[in-house]
Amino acid sequence: MCLMKRILSLLIFSLSLFVSSWAQQTKFDYIFQEAERQKLARNFDSAIDLFDYCRQLDPESGVVLYELADLYRYVKNDTLAIRALEKACRLYPTNYWYKNRLVSLYLENHRNDEALKNVEEMARLFPEKGEVLMMLLDLYDKKNDRENMVKVLDKIEVKEGKSEQLSMEKFRLFLQMNDEKRAFEEMKNLADEYPNDLRYQVVIGDLYLDAGKKVDALKQFKMVEEKDPENVTMLLSMVNYYQMQEGQDSLYQSYLERLLTNKALDEPARVRMMAVIVRENLTANDDSTKVLHLFDKVLQQPQEETDLLELKVRYMLTKSMPKQDVEPVLHQILGIDPENDMARKQILAYAIEANDTVGVVNICKPAVEYKTNDPVFYYYLGVGYFQMKERQKALDAFKGGLERVENSDNENKLQLCVNMYALMGDIYHSLGQDDKAFQAYDSCLVYRQNDAMVLNNYAYYLSLKKKDLQRAEEMSRQSNELDPDNATYLDTLAWVLFQLKRYDEAKEYMDKAVELMEKEDEEMSEDVRQHIIQINKKTKKK
Repeated sequence: MCLMKRILSLLIFSLSLFVSSWAQQTKFDYIFQEAERQKLARNFDSAIDLFDYCRQLDPESGVVLYELADLYRYVKNDTLAIRALEKACRLYPTNYWYKNRLVSLYLENHRNDEALKNVEEMARLFPEKGEVLMMLLDLYDKKNDRENMVKVLDKIEVKEGKSEQLSMEKFRLFLQMNDEKRAFEEMKNLADEYPNDLRYQVVIGDLYLDAGKKVDALKQFKMVEEKDPENVTMLLSMVNYYQMQEGQDSLYQSYLERLLTNKALDEPARVRMMAVIVRENLTANDDSTKVLHLFDKVLQQPQEETDLLELKVRYMLTKSMPKQDVEPVLHQILGIDPENDMARKQILAYAIEANDTVGVVNICKPAVEYKTNDPVFYYYLGVGYFQMKERQKALDAFKGGLERVENSDNENKLQLCVNMYALMGDIYHSLGQDDKAFQAYDSCLVYRQNDAMVLNNYAYYLSLKKKDLQRAEEMSRQSNELDPDNATYLDTLAWVLFQLKRYDEAKEYMDKAVELMEKEDEEMSEDVRQHIIQINKKTKKK
């Protein structure tokens, strides 16, 4: 009976433990699920509180620590996140995901040494995971630990097999380590592995050349040349080889020409090489003959892009070569790319310099037709039409230019704007549309209040209309202050004062204008003669 009681007592105790454990697990599961729900709802503070309660129920739950770490990151508390994951990793040292997340946190917080230590441990624990080796490679790279990088690459090679990419990476590291012997061996292995890829044979030649073994280097390059005379990497190495040899300029030029005219050389590389040649020539201030010869040879091939032609133009302009040599190249550029504003502007500059009004119009008109955003073409098209007495066409051109000024990056756009409004004012006056002329002048003065010519013309046209004469006087005096030795401006002020019936003052300024014209031997216009006659009549009556 006593034994039965003891057995019954043990059963009751065991049952109570089971019930207690079951109840606690049920409670844990419920709170965990609610914590997950709060996390999904982005109620991070509530989720943290609930997961923390789960941690109190089960202090060794790795998944709770992992979730807490995740939430601490959300609320920008990386210290607690790292602490939670470190504990999870101590409790479960072979859990890949805990360690991986801890490494990420270390790296985010620039704790690279701790990250490296953990990744090294992961590489031992999980040798089958290639991504761990890649992380290890990256961390050694951050420390410039090239020797260990090579060891990791060796492990990857054992795991994945030999590959061109891995061998080239090891070769690069050996070069950085100045380990020429291992670099040569790695390249030799690559050359043996891929005998039909002549790039590796060329690199072996480059290694010989770097080591000062010129005979072996040339022999290697010649061997490649026999197999593939147009091999780009071989030609480049031959150029480098002969550039280093004294008295071999003709061979250097020959291989350089072969390289630059090689169809297998991609265009950006060709342009970069020519840019280096140009820069070296300009720096040394050498003769341009050889550079222009190279340009001519290269440009014999059909051109789909304008980069080389533009480089040639910039070189020729820097060398101050004459217009007749540069202009044909500019027209070549426009033949490929009619919207090339650089070339069109340079041709425009030549036409302006030659006072070729028709040429200016012919150059600017296509740019306006393809709706360039640079107002300079609209401006000079308008000027050309203005000089050709095509006043309406000039107005249309100036209006188009003004529409584009605001969004233009032309550094002279303010002056262009002033000039266009000023000329529009002159054109509107010539058409008898003085209200529009005055509006144009007002717009001009918004951009430049001290433009002497606009102030003078505005004042003069107001005087002819006998309108707003006080303002006309102010503007005329301002123009004379800006340019006191201008006979035209003195004549305008005299005529404004005449219209204000201040005849003595008008004669004073008219006399100054006449004196200045005589001094400068300036031809007197019919308008000025009439002003003199009218003013003299009024002053003689007195």
